[in-house]
Amino acid sequence: MDRAVDSQFRKDRNGRLVFIPFTLKGKCYFVDSKSDEEKLRGFVKLFRSLLTLISWLSFPSIYIPAVILEDFAGLTPRGHRLAIALGVPLFFWAILGALALMLWFVYKRTVPNMTASLSEVGPEVKGQLREISRRPGRVALGVSLACLGLLILIIVGILGWQHACKKSVCSAKVTSACIGRSISPIR
Repeated sequence: MDRAVDSQFRKDRNGRLVFIPFTLKGKCYFVDSKSDEEKLRGFVKLFRSLLTLISWLSFPSIYIPAVILEDFAGLTPRGHRLAIALGVPLFFWAILGALALMLWFVYKRTVPNMTASLSEVGPEVKGQLREISRRPGRVALGVSLACLGLLILIIVGILGWQHACKKSVCSAKVTSACIGRSISPIR
């Protein structure tokens, strides 16, 4: 969590600490006192921790009701079971999404109050921050997306191969059964 908080604080070429509440394109602020820095770091850490907690709660709140309802709901038409098994988890997901959105709005409205006493950074310092803090984030994102795409292709290939093998085994069984009965197979 500290790394995520540190990503919102950078130093310019003169060594002054800069707080970046949203992006470098938006407003950024010089943090000159240690008490302001601790106050802002605590606020950002609280926001990031709550957002992480919400994202961690979203998986079990979606997965567990879906599994329980799919296995134990006892509804006879499959369409009804599927509707219930998807509807209840999506309801929980909507609640957690609304909570995350509310947290974002609170953060967005609180930042101006927290930074009212700080001086705003000029565009020349923002340019310096972009040059200083270029990170290999785009390369890592590209590699991650390439690996995800490769994984999806492998899964699709395996599923397609299994489907083709089932069809070929099925047609081989039909052909062998027809030959055993002296019936010509349908092609």
